[in-house]
Amino acid sequence: MIDKLINEGKNLESEAKEGLGLKYFSSVEFEKWTTQSIFYLEQYFGNSAVTDKAKERFKTLNNNNNYSFYQFLLGSLEAAKEIKKDQEDNYTYSID
Repeated sequence: MIDKLINEGKNLESEAKEGLGLKYFSSVEFEKWTTQSIFYLEQYFGNSAVTDKAKERFKTLNNNNNYSFYQFLLGSLEAAKEIKKDQEDNYTYSID
């Protein structure tokens, strides 16, 4: 799921519009991606300060700040993927 969200996020970049010197999104696909990404972070990183920050910023999204939120959220997903991979790599199996 996280790979799908990261790929969708990267693909959204081409939908960013420019106006008055800043980039912004105005699409259902952006709203869908942000919602799914927040749900993912809540499910797998629910007690994280990053998840809390994402939820707070999500509440105040508008066309003036949604591109910076997009960058934050995509970066957060990429970091979460690395953390999960490190956890899996360091997990040792034992048979009693």
